Amino acid sequence: MAPISPGREARLSNRRPLTPTRRDLVLATGAAFAAAAMPSAARAAGSFLAWHGKTGSEHAKLRADALARGYCCLSLSIYGPPAAPLYAAVMIKRPMPVAQREYPLLKAAELARTLENEAKQGFGAVVLGAIGTAADARFVLVVEPQGMPSLVRTGLTSGKPNDPASFEAANLKARIDRLIPRWVASYGAAGDPRFAGVWSPNDGRAIWNADGGLEVDADLQQRIAAQRAGWRRPILLAPNPDGRALAVFVDSQAGSWQARHALNEAQYQQEFDALTAQGSLPICVQAAGGSARAARFSAVFVQRETPVEKVFTARGPVANADIDNVLMNAMMAQPLRQASLAIVKGTRLVYARGYTYAEPDWPLAEPTTLFRLASVSKTVTALAAFQLIEEGKLKLTDRMQDILALTTPHGTAPADPRFREITVAHLLEHVSGLNPNAFGNDVAIFDAFKAARPGQPFALPVNAAMVDSYIASLKLADNPGAKAEYNNCGYYLLARIVGKLRRAATPIAAIQQHLCAPLKITRIRASRAPVASQLPDEARYGASGVGKGANARLDIPVFRSVMSSDRPLAPVGYGQQNYEIREGSGGLSGAATDLARLIAVWISPNDTPALKRETVKAMLDQGIANAGRYKNRSGYGLDATANRPNGTYYGQKGGDLATSQNVLQFNGEWGFVLNWASHVTDIGLRWYPNFPEVMNIATRTNWGATDLFPEFGMPSLSAA
Repeated sequence: MAPISPGREARLSNRRPLTPTRRDLVLATGAAFAAAAMPSAARAAGSFLAWHGKTGSEHAKLRADALARGYCCLSLSIYGPPAAPLYAAVMIKRPMPVAQREYPLLKAAELARTLENEAKQGFGAVVLGAIGTAADARFVLVVEPQGMPSLVRTGLTSGKPNDPASFEAANLKARIDRLIPRWVASYGAAGDPRFAGVWSPNDGRAIWNADGGLEVDADLQQRIAAQRAGWRRPILLAPNPDGRALAVFVDSQAGSWQARHALNEAQYQQEFDALTAQGSLPICVQAAGGSARAARFSAVFVQRETPVEKVFTARGPVANADIDNVLMNAMMAQPLRQASLAIVKGTRLVYARGYTYAEPDWPLAEPTTLFRLASVSKTVTALAAFQLIEEGKLKLTDRMQDILALTTPHGTAPADPRFREITVAHLLEHVSGLNPNAFGNDVAIFDAFKAARPGQPFALPVNAAMVDSYIASLKLADNPGAKAEYNNCGYYLLARIVGKLRRAATPIAAIQQHLCAPLKITRIRASRAPVASQLPDEARYGASGVGKGANARLDIPVFRSVMSSDRPLAPVGYGQQNYEIREGSGGLSGAATDLARLIAVWISPNDTPALKRETVKAMLDQGIANAGRYKNRSGYGLDATANRPNGTYYGQKGGDLATSQNVLQFNGEWGFVLNWASHVTDIGLRWYPNFPEVMNIATRTNWGATDLFPEFGMPSLSAA
């Protein structure tokens, strides 16, 4: 079993009993198990106090009494007339009391001086309420001891991230500086909404989003529903006097939760009574409006104040403590919830593990869990194309248009006469001259068909035939063969060629029958976009990568879906791209175990049930020559290729989507597949493209006669 860091304990998973052929590793903080077993804070008698509609003097008295009894401020809002505001507060009792100070009705200059003085004493802001107009605002402030005082900004407008006076710019800087919104309040006159915020160090590395800005109730509810579908939750709702509200979401679990917005006082009281009776805790209660009658409340209720702690689990038939430690440390560093790894030596699968670092009720990744492959799909497409070449049904010099005979949405010949010059080799080598990514704009495709064929019914999602025609309507970006540019469109069309020559309904149907079936591969298929369409053995996709280099960070945005005509908001990774029809370029899902089978085909010195050795060598040699010719990617389904001693090769392919990343690599007699169900930013690990931290361990390990392929339904390749 892997070494256990101080303060951690190893426990056997209760999800599956150990068998002689399976090793499951589960590491979890003791607190995670204790928290799961104990009632939440909201259920404990006297754990929180809440009030609303109180005057300043009434609030001060209630707060003083609560402080004397060991409570501290969790939520605070002011609303109503600025000259005599009303207060809504939630006070909570924690095991370790916190010394807090509250300052009521400060002007902007007074707030700045107070924050400066408190910082000198080691105190920083935790809650900041606001009321009034931009020119005449009043603030209520709560501070507590902080090692690094929180950032406080007031008077922020809603605008672009490049406007330093905007709330969006403050959030962008907070992400880069690794801060998280601790509190947000919205105030201001009609037509001039403003924001006051508190951003604290994001010590827990929570992934968060506040992109929506102020939204009316219907839009806010749609955003909340989309984030819920992506397993995220709101931690803040900040209403504005104009009836709109802003939400802040995080990628963590705190039991069941509910969010309520645009409630009058009676409705809020009713929701409060019902939800707290069920054991919920109101972690954020804010109101806005010029009077008690006009006030509208927003609230977030959770089962527990602190997030559920994550548990690390590694599952697979063979365990290696050192390899598991590498993956565990990487996943905890970001964090990442799911991953899979497979290692090949020669034609044998010697290691296959699924890794999970997530809440105890999160689905566990297995070695057979399918992950979206992104551009590793191109490797599969290229192999399928070379099967056709081996069978004499396709040549590198064949012209794409002679096979596909594409027409535009108007039914006419392709718009660019150079379209007819594109060959199969051009597609494989990323030198077709096609616009690399325009084919992926589903809305533009939809609009093009509506314009070309008025009166005919069209709906989202678009189908592959529509994509084909749209590509034919575009001008080429360059002459075929003139310039190497990574080209998703080229591999999309290459897969369409494979499907058509195989007389299959879809490219993936052809690939499964002719490439996968002979190798007994059963876990490569077309990806699915909507959350509701996911199959139970598919990974659950997480945060999206944003920015580059030192500014790289993770986010959990929502997008307008392209999977239905009403285009609802959908969580990132679940609707903004139509994976189902783009198998060849980046729309496949696959298990590490089954991709490892393809690595064994690349490595094998002999013919395999899918491809002859001379065909594989021809692919690799073409890739090496292509990389030298264009000083770019090798193509032929790979990003890089090179010769190795004794007739062996190096090859590597990476895949990158908003919410998943992958790498497939072989080097001499060794190879590996690594899949992440999130976008990887800063984990302190050189996993791409060669993963030395793991492969150095693997190549030093004596694997004996291990071959795990039969355990996953694939006979040893030498006997296949």
